[in-house]
This record gives sequence, structure tokens and C-alpha cells, in this order.
Amino acid sequence: MGTLLFIVSLIIILILYLILRMKYIKDFKKRRSVRKREQRIKELVNAAFKIDQLQLIEERKTDIKLKYNKRAIAVQPEQIKLVDAIEDERIEVTYELPNGITKEEVFDFIIDNSNFYISKERYNDLKTHNK
Repeated sequence: MGTLLFIVSLIIILILYLILRMKYIKDFKKRRSVRKREQRIKELVNAAFKIDQLQLIEERKTDIKLKYNKRAIAVQPEQIKLVDAIEDERIEVTYELPNGITKEEVFDFIIDNSNFYISKERYNDLKTHNK
């Protein structure tokens, strides 16, 4: 009888372990896929949106549109930092990815948390005003 109770308790513990493991594996896989997407988008931002490839800067009332060859992104004016030297131009991505974010929201989140360091000379050359 004692052996039967021991086996039943082991089976119950095993079932609880498997249920908890399945739940955490799902969460882990979801977080891992979001992190992979985050890394790909970060590489895309650093490769596709280089300051050297910037073709036009369009100032609008609420935001600034940075136009590249194939894409355009709208950023807030406080995300544009003017620097003196061309060597200081860069894109700086600083963020902490929240847990509840979906894969589709990652790109916008990363763009919203990026700072674009553009030289004053380049900014003035590429700038247009739009009302």
C-alpha cells in the first residue's frame, strides 16, 4: 500500500511539473522570438537608417520626417540631436523592452527610443519646411 501511495504521489508531482514547464516554455519561446525580432530591427535601424544615407529632412508642425532612399520615418524633434562634426554622426538606440510588447510593435518602439545625431551642416543642407 505504501508503494502505491508513493507511485501516485510521484505521478501527481510529475504532472504538476509538466504543466508548469509547458507554461514557462511558451512564455520563454514568446520572449525569445520578440528578442530575436528586436535584434533584427536594431540591426535594420543601424544599417538602413544611417545618417550618411539620409536624403531629405522634412520639418512638420508635430514631427520631423527623415526620408531615405526607400523609407521614411517620422521622429519627434527632441530625438534629433545636432552635433558639430560629421564624425560624431550616429544613431543611438537606448531602450528597455517591456514584457507585454508584441512583435509588430517592436519597430515603432525602437524608432521612438532612438536618437539621431546629425551634424548641423548636413541638417541645414537637407532641411525643408512643410506646414
